[in-house]
Amino acid sequence: MAALVKTALGCFALWVGLLMGCRDTKRDTLQASHAADVAVDTLVLLRQLEQLGNIAYDHPERFVHNPDSFIKLLAAEPTTAEGKEMYAWLLLNIGYALRENGNILASVRYYELAMDYCITSRLDDPDFVLYIAKPLGNLYTQIGDLQKALHIHQRAIDLSKARQNLQYLPALYGNMAITYQQIGWPDSLRAACTHGLSYIRKNDIHAALLYNTLARSHQEVDQLDSAAYYNQLALSLFSGRPLQGDTLIWYTAALHQQSFLAGERRQLPKALQAINQALALAETHLPNGKQREKAKYYYTRGNLHFLCQRPFDAIQDFQKTLFLFSPDPTSPHSFPDYTFTEALWGLARTHALQQSDSAAHYYVKAIENAYYSQQLIASSASHYQNSAWNRKLLHEAMAHLWQRYERTSDYTSSQSLAMLMLWITELSKGRQLRQEINRSNQWAQDSVSSVRQRQRQRLQYLLQAQAMAGNPQEKLRLQQEVEHLAFELQLAENHFDQSFAPPDFDAFTTSITARSDSATLVSYFIDSEGDAYYTTTVRGQSVANHIPAASLSDLPHFMETYFGYSPTAYDNDPLKYQTTASAIANLLLPTAGEATCRMIVSPDGLLFTLPFDALVKDGHFLGERNTINYTYTFLLNMQEHNPSPRHTSIAVLAKQDYHGTGLRDLHFVSHEAAYLATHFNADTYLDDAATDSVFFEALVNGQFIHVAAHAIANGVGGPYLVLDHPVTLDKLQYIHTSSPLIFLSACQTASGQLLPGEGVESLNKTFLSKGIHSVIASYWTVDDQTTAALAQLFYDALAETGQPAQALAIAKRRYLATSPPLLQNPWYWASLQLTGIDSPIYFEPRRAWAIWSYWTLGIVAFGALLWWLIRAPKRRLQCKNDKTY
Repeated sequence: MAALVKTALGCFALWVGLLMGCRDTKRDTLQASHAADVAVDTLVLLRQLEQLGNIAYDHPERFVHNPDSFIKLLAAEPTTAEGKEMYAWLLLNIGYALRENGNILASVRYYELAMDYCITSRLDDPDFVLYIAKPLGNLYTQIGDLQKALHIHQRAIDLSKARQNLQYLPALYGNMAITYQQIGWPDSLRAACTHGLSYIRKNDIHAALLYNTLARSHQEVDQLDSAAYYNQLALSLFSGRPLQGDTLIWYTAALHQQSFLAGERRQLPKALQAINQALALAETHLPNGKQREKAKYYYTRGNLHFLCQRPFDAIQDFQKTLFLFSPDPTSPHSFPDYTFTEALWGLARTHALQQSDSAAHYYVKAIENAYYSQQLIASSASHYQNSAWNRKLLHEAMAHLWQRYERTSDYTSSQSLAMLMLWITELSKGRQLRQEINRSNQWAQDSVSSVRQRQRQRLQYLLQAQAMAGNPQEKLRLQQEVEHLAFELQLAENHFDQSFAPPDFDAFTTSITARSDSATLVSYFIDSEGDAYYTTTVRGQSVANHIPAASLSDLPHFMETYFGYSPTAYDNDPLKYQTTASAIANLLLPTAGEATCRMIVSPDGLLFTLPFDALVKDGHFLGERNTINYTYTFLLNMQEHNPSPRHTSIAVLAKQDYHGTGLRDLHFVSHEAAYLATHFNADTYLDDAATDSVFFEALVNGQFIHVAAHAIANGVGGPYLVLDHPVTLDKLQYIHTSSPLIFLSACQTASGQLLPGEGVESLNKTFLSKGIHSVIASYWTVDDQTTAALAQLFYDALAETGQPAQALAIAKRRYLATSPPLLQNPWYWASLQLTGIDSPIYFEPRRAWAIWSYWTLGIVAFGALLWWLIRAPKRRLQCKNDKTY
């Protein structure tokens, strides 16, 4: 209560001070009535800036809970150099105060605002390296956006060298090394530390940071003796020195590292002694600051108590960690920081050790908070790393929930546990994909002349130039420009101005229940040991299952044998295939017999390239009785529960001639193009006309797109489409499209590198990330003739139903019903699969003049053919005569 009164009085004093300042400035304005208007305005702002600056520096408690309202007390932005400099310092002091009070998200936003303001205002002061790049890079590292951290750290190092500010370099290289450690690049880490140490005099205290970082790097690769050596070097530098300010923080960090090392060696009393010393120093000298550092120390001590089998003490320390981050009792289990997530994980483990029901609660909260924290990350590489880390947490959580599920006999409890297993599984999938979709949706709001639009266009140009550059030095220069401009684009997107909310379990449950009335929903998770967990939801009822790793051991061989580069394995023994495929269906889908005829599958691991409709139930392919499509996560399907129908035209790009490229010609793609051109309102581009620029234009225009061409799944830079120039994942990265669907009639367009928690890095996934609702792509090498026939059957069915997933299923059934037994081999027809949101699509009818045009072209073509047949004997005779002459 006293704290509330103090805060209220402080706010009241702030308002009174500002009002009195305004009265004084009015008097000054009257006295300076003959002065220029700009000077008068500047006097008003300077006084307000000085008052707000003093509060930001000395009394952060008055605004840290609502910094935006605080900054809005300023009547306007300054116009003079002095005012702009004061405003920049105000932004930086707000950012610093927010960081010291643990509000990392808001702190990053204010540091970014300060950086943008200093750059656009061309300010030399505040010093960019010391007061912007250095703290902002560290903040990026804290939230896990490591690619942005590397970029700004490198920028600070380069600038310091150019300005000959060599005294900055040890600390900058130290920060860079910590980022390398988070990424998992030990060689780069050690190189950064070596560079940093080369700029330090003997016994300089700044070396302690670099030694401690080297200690951590050696510890992570189990080189404990080397780790202890560098940690001792760090600790020895503090001997006899006064512990205050940064020196105190560095010393407690070295003690923290010493505790870690002792814990690794199971020297638990020594570990506890070191961490207790670090905590005592921090609490004594920094009672109201460095909350994040103290939270890390409490978390470490909690882990040590857990290892010592002191659950009560462990729980106290983990709870203290949570409190230091988020003292607000209204949101005790949500804070965007990975130490906060680890503390929740620690509570889950400790309660599980005690067989407490609270364990499940904390496991779920830990995964929810990991998802919440990962929303802050902008770069893809950092997303992938964090998704991989989250899999370890998910593995442990799923094992615990499954044990509880097996033990319970209560129907309500089992339903609740199954839904929780589904929730945390889907929450752990496709995080980077969802981020990219949200990012692309923001680009849709950009005007043609906006800064972000120009930056994206420039990036597309640079990536095209980089792909075509032959000179290695030119490639490197272009790569550096791409990295710099990509960073500038991320800043221009104002990522941290967005609203980041914890995920909503109740909304997810409602969506899943509603969707399961018309479709069977199946979600899989395969852990690092090969065990699989999956939930099946039908008509609001969820069932959880577990498959031991041994039962899945033959699945990779089955997929490689029947869905590889040749159809011969099935042809040699169809009965063997049916027996094996039936056993796999019973393993993966034991309730398929009671399921609805519509099935949506959220796969994981190697299941991303398994065609479920080619599995067998009761002597029939699943695809003969079920409509099956796929999603990267059911969270995507939540966003479009009842998607609006789209009326669209088709852009058809068909390339059959690959002469001189080393790729074989595709003789049947012209049939696909001709069929679409004669039946629908289609813009058709054949061979030389099927260019990458036409393709990108169709994406921007939001057309339904059909591509019949070659694709390469294992290119040096990742998968790509082969048009006149390669359409790579990099080139697609900065495109936004509202196309409802793209049909990739090409080989292996759903193949690529498997990323933990993120699925397959493929053309399929990349198009989904650009805003396309659904993609039809192939899992393996396709047969040209069969694919052309399936495409025609698909478009016939789509014109009838307007539902892409249903249309693809109907196309496959009609193909199977009319094909001889040899061509019923799944290798021919099961490669094409639909992933994404099944939005209704209706084609614009073929215009009458266009129909007459194609009839005319047909008659002309027939006449030409007839003339050729009549003249053929004469030509053959002439050729023969020429040959014998």
